[in-house]
Amino acid sequence: MKDGFDHLQADVVVAGAGIGGLTAARTALEQGASVLVIEKAPDIGGSAAVSGGSAWTAANVDAWLSVQPGGDAAMGQALVDNYLDGVAWYESLGLQVEEQLDPTPYKFARYVHAFRPDSRTFMNDLAASVEAAGGTILTSTGLRSIQLGRDGGVAGVEARGGGRTVHVAAGAVVLATGGFQASPDLRARYFGRWAHHVIVRGNAYSTGDGFLAALEAGAGTAGPFGRFYGHMIPAPPAETGVQNFASVKPDFSQYSVFVNLHGQRFDDEFLGDEVTVHAVVHQPEALCFIIFDERVRKLRATGMGERPGAVDRRMENIRNAGGEILEAPDLETLAAEMARCWGVTPGPLMATLDEHNAAAAADDLTMLSVPRSGGLQPLDSPPFRAIRCLPGATFTYGGARSNERAQILDLAGEPIPGLFAAGADVGGLYTRGYTGGLSVGVAYGRIAGREAAALVQRE
Repeated sequence: MKDGFDHLQADVVVAGAGIGGLTAARTALEQGASVLVIEKAPDIGGSAAVSGGSAWTAANVDAWLSVQPGGDAAMGQALVDNYLDGVAWYESLGLQVEEQLDPTPYKFARYVHAFRPDSRTFMNDLAASVEAAGGTILTSTGLRSIQLGRDGGVAGVEARGGGRTVHVAAGAVVLATGGFQASPDLRARYFGRWAHHVIVRGNAYSTGDGFLAALEAGAGTAGPFGRFYGHMIPAPPAETGVQNFASVKPDFSQYSVFVNLHGQRFDDEFLGDEVTVHAVVHQPEALCFIIFDERVRKLRATGMGERPGAVDRRMENIRNAGGEILEAPDLETLAAEMARCWGVTPGPLMATLDEHNAAAAADDLTMLSVPRSGGLQPLDSPPFRAIRCLPGATFTYGGARSNERAQILDLAGEPIPGLFAAGADVGGLYTRGYTGGLSVGVAYGRIAGREAAALVQRE
């Protein structure tokens, strides 16, 4: 296309064609609204298309709150209530969703479903359903700004794609652009000094377009902005493509010891690396060294009960990707090798490991200088191993302040008329832990689609 302007119109514009955006679009179409979806990437699907294909969330709001201390109970309840509704609705559209017995005994009761036959096909089928229902999807077209009317409500959007600026008049906009983990500038602003070392393990096109457009439109913010869902990833020279991140995730980390370049522990490993990753990003060079022994390899495939042999498969995958795993017959030799190969300070490292083993021998967590909530067992079974890792970010927790109706709120906490959020663009839902990512797209996509359609039909 040549440079120029296109002027389009729709009742509802959805920014983002991932699980949240396409769910919102199909829902709004079902309610009788006309819908235009704009997607920055050349293909639809977002992070969902490159995910493992399982959606899950807590089975009740109390379980959800146990992982999200200080969380908004109404938002959590909306997530739980609308998730199962969304799964049943997908099935009513002829999409394949398979309920699964919880594959890994978790910290709380949860619902788990798999997209079939695989996540990419499921997302393509959902997009086809949007188009079959009369919706339009424009790929390679990114959101630039939200246009407001004289009353302060949404009047449309400006987008850019193929060398053209696209103006779309609309009565409602749903932001579902997937967070800002792929923006180096926003990572640096919110993650701190070592943010440039964070590996993006989600959608590479999620650079905060929805968040930034909402701020420009007067939205308030809701954190925590320094937190994100992610896992530890083997550090370079490992090369782990987006489709392989899950296969190299060190799921046995809850029973390991994490240290930084100074050889010191810095967080509670038993919380799981999806939580400790938030602390890793603030360590020197954002590096974390995971230390474990033969007992962990044999008996602790993961803190969540993964099948036997998982640690061996993970280590093989890490090595095949070019990751570095050091192995030694005793802790002193391992510390020396970590100093020689990786620059870890050996004296403090041995002091850390000695403290850990003394606390484990006494079965006394209070002996640790950095608190730990469980999983305390001695490192005394050779050989001993260490993996060098960096934090990987899938999606961010902070964003435009939202509520349980998927409305985006202004600085005074009032809804901006016609502006909604779905998926990772929902700010204020997660506070600390992780209770599923795709489920937020499912639930809040349904809510946002209904609310947006209802609004334009009232006007």
